[in-house]
Amino acid sequence: MQLPIYFFGDTHFKLQKSSQEDKKIEKFSHFLNHITEKNTGGTLVITGDLFDYYFEYKNRIPQYHKKVFASLSDVKEKGFDIYFWAGNHDYWVGKYFKSHVTECFDGDNHFKASNKNFYITHGDGILSWDHSYRLLRTILRSRLFIMLFSLIPEKIAFKIAEKISHKRKGSHKIDQETENKIHKELENFALEKINDDEIHYWAGFDYVIMGHYHHSYHKKLNNGELIVLGECNEENYNYAVFDGDKLEIKNF
Repeated sequence: MQLPIYFFGDTHFKLQKSSQEDKKIEKFSHFLNHITEKNTGGTLVITGDLFDYYFEYKNRIPQYHKKVFASLSDVKEKGFDIYFWAGNHDYWVGKYFKSHVTECFDGDNHFKASNKNFYITHGDGILSWDHSYRLLRTILRSRLFIMLFSLIPEKIAFKIAEKISHKRKGSHKIDQETENKIHKELENFALEKINDDEIHYWAGFDYVIMGHYHHSYHKKLNNGELIVLGECNEENYNYAVFDGDKLEIKNF
């Protein structure tokens, strides 16, 4: 992994054009320029949900997403590696998507940098009450479902995606009691990774990093740290950066 390593996700770029989406894409471009102007190389780790919906048809990519892909291509040309962890909104990636990043992961994975061990996950399906969601995720990611969904005319599929996206708007607002319950479960999940000394030849993880929950949360746990990244929108980018010595949570 090239240093420094930048972690971010949950930009949720939408299919439909709007002034808000224009501002989101402009902020995305400014954020990447901010990173590349400071460094001659490095690594981007995208923790999922770059797009609010993504399904790759053979002959066409949504026009609005091309601006996002152009920005990623520019980052790669400037000497950066890009690693993408699929989220629950954009796990149907194909060849076009993969051509714009260094590597894609469709599930949890890990890496080592400067003698620090990183465990990366999008974050969905962790909570103990996510039983039905985990079953749904297995179905949606199956080859059979993807094949059947690809038979739906593209315009109809996009209309369905737009309606689902509209219904989800504001669904990430939760009360304090629920937020505390989520944090406790994420801490327990992270502790299992931090305390695990039998993962290949590594002696546990120093950092467990995820997105998905749309709010920032940072907790030191024993000899490691849990980092839950907040969302990235037209107003603010919540991200983390590791310089080889320490990891910092920042806003842009």
